[in-house]
Amino acid sequence: MLNKNSDVKRKGAFNRLMRVAHTYSAMWVLVLLLFFSVTGITLNHPEWQSQLGATQSISVYPLPETLRTWPTVAEQAAYTDALATWLLGQGVKAVSWQSRFDTDELALELSFKRPAGYALAIVDFQHQEIELEQKFSGYLALLNDLHKGRDSGLLWRWLIDITAIACLFFALTGFYLLLKMPSKKSIGNGLALLGGMMAVLAYLISLH
Repeated sequence: MLNKNSDVKRKGAFNRLMRVAHTYSAMWVLVLLLFFSVTGITLNHPEWQSQLGATQSISVYPLPETLRTWPTVAEQAAYTDALATWLLGQGVKAVSWQSRFDTDELALELSFKRPAGYALAIVDFQHQEIELEQKFSGYLALLNDLHKGRDSGLLWRWLIDITAIACLFFALTGFYLLLKMPSKKSIGNGLALLGGMMAVLAYLISLH
């Protein structure tokens, strides 16, 4: 009898733990879950366009004195980092950059990547100047790129993974709790089966 009561208490404690975990895992990722749900809809409708916040500009800067000498092959990586750091200080927004040196023209192209935009700096060593083109496609494009993790940086990709894991935990704890409710288990299992069948049927029908 004692063992039976002990088992009942352990099961009750575990069920309470699952309810708490289910509730708070949902609240933890609530904002991100809403974000990925809404942007999932906007990504599914690329015809929905918005130029709100979109900007494009071209600027010309004199090449800083410390960067006016054409770098050797061994110096190119350090030169690129120094130039990129200087341009970031001028307001360029980016999470990564890539360089291309043209020895024949004595020119350097430095391209910056960011969600929903880019920047391209063309360095003319003959005229000692930098032509900088910047483009931002707007807030809707920004949200869509963040959903995909496109050019968003390592930290944002980690955040996507953490959110996905939390959503999996939320779903699995909810499924477990439903199985422990005999009066609602059959309805829940039926809905889960219906949802799976809808996904398979939608895929199969879309191929024809």
